[in-house]
Amino acid sequence: MPPHDGQQDPPAINTSALAPIQEIKGITPPAALLEASNPRKPSVLKNAKEAAEQLAKEDAEKLAREVDFNRQIVLVFAWRGSGQDKLDPAVAESYPEQIFFTYRPGRTRDLRPHARVFALRANVNWSVK
Repeated sequence: MPPHDGQQDPPAINTSALAPIQEIKGITPPAALLEASNPRKPSVLKNAKEAAEQLAKEDAEKLAREVDFNRQIVLVFAWRGSGQDKLDPAVAESYPEQIFFTYRPGRTRDLRPHARVFALRANVNWSVK
């Protein structure tokens, strides 16, 4: 063990790569986005300006804090459908990774708003099935 000179060690540098996908919780798309969107065609936000144009001020600020728009894009899935609708992401092991979103419509007739927001690394390919 090397001798310790009494000074604190420098903070460790995080060298881990940015995750290919990250779900962002707490974003509520406005009603206009719910009406205009569907689960197979998400809104793609490539910068903070686009987020500010499409989302409420608080939500756009939250995204700006949590997302590095230089390295990530944001997908906003917003739709009205059955309360049992499901949207699930899966990551294919390749480089760059591929993200597959699978939409499964529910069988009930109750109409509910749904919203899922994901930050994806900008170099990944994605699609919705």
